[in-house]
Amino acid sequence: MTSYFTDLFTPETWDAFRKHGATVSGFRERQRKTAERIRPGDRLLCYLVRLSRWCGILEVASGPYIDSSPIFSNPDPFVVRFAVRSEVLLDLERSIPIFEPSLWSELSLTRDMQVRSFGWAQQAKLRSSLMALNAADGELLTTALSRQAQNQREYPLTAQDHVSQNSGSRSHC
Repeated sequence: MTSYFTDLFTPETWDAFRKHGATVSGFRERQRKTAERIRPGDRLLCYLVRLSRWCGILEVASGPYIDSSPIFSNPDPFVVRFAVRSEVLLDLERSIPIFEPSLWSELSLTRDMQVRSFGWAQQAKLRSSLMALNAADGELLTTALSRQAQNQREYPLTAQDHVSQNSGSRSHC
């Protein structure tokens, strides 16, 4: 049975991941214990912090391993790594905003919250990677992202997105 986990990126680390070939995803050392629960065949559902958008599906292809060679930055803090196969990789403008009614109102993470309410991302636990998602949320996001990969609907970045994209942490979460 496939398990689903979050894989959080900033716009900068999403770009670095893709430029590096989109075959290795990495996490901080403090996430090693959580990473050890993830198995080949599980799915990492990629989420862009600061832009609040879902942007990809990665299939885990290996167990976790340690490697500090630079991918996301130099030095690279994301040393707990997995080999992955990219199933869906969306550009920033084609990534799906979490505020889309079809997602917000259906995801167990957000459906009981008011859209854009204060502290919503913290409450939805979208502040660190490798959070386990229930099967219904995983399947909903997989379907939405796969459909978006085919349709390529554009979700233009707002002025606030451009400010958020160019500020804050430059690290993978």
